[in-house]
Amino acid sequence: MNKPDDNLRLLFVYYDSCNALLEAFCEKHDFDYEDAKQCWVAGCVGETVCCGDYYFNMDVIVTDLKENAPEGELLRWYDYTLECHSLGTNGCNYSSWLKGCPRLSEDEMAEIRLCQKLVEESERQLKECIAKYKERGF
Repeated sequence: MNKPDDNLRLLFVYYDSCNALLEAFCEKHDFDYEDAKQCWVAGCVGETVCCGDYYFNMDVIVTDLKENAPEGELLRWYDYTLECHSLGTNGCNYSSWLKGCPRLSEDEMAEIRLCQKLVEESERQLKECIAKYKERGF
């Protein structure tokens, strides 16, 4: 049975390993390691970290290093998944991205953006119409 001291030692080894992986990741992508090391979200080393203006979980860091992902691919994936989220569509995880999973083309994204704008404009018009009738007491 592990003693509390053994568990604490293991945790410190884990934290050191996470920071070593973060350092390699930062070096690869030209992020400031000293800044990133201080930016584990909520101080939880090994979970999610802020590097510059980007947030990455440990799975992304490990995948990027393990797969030796091509330069620039990380931020292409990041931007794609952010846009997918804003459009309400499914993105993909970084590992699947690197393996060439199916993704929306720029034309398909543009079509979704256009439809989203039409829906937003229709919602605005509906609210104006409802407000107009409410003003008349209905």
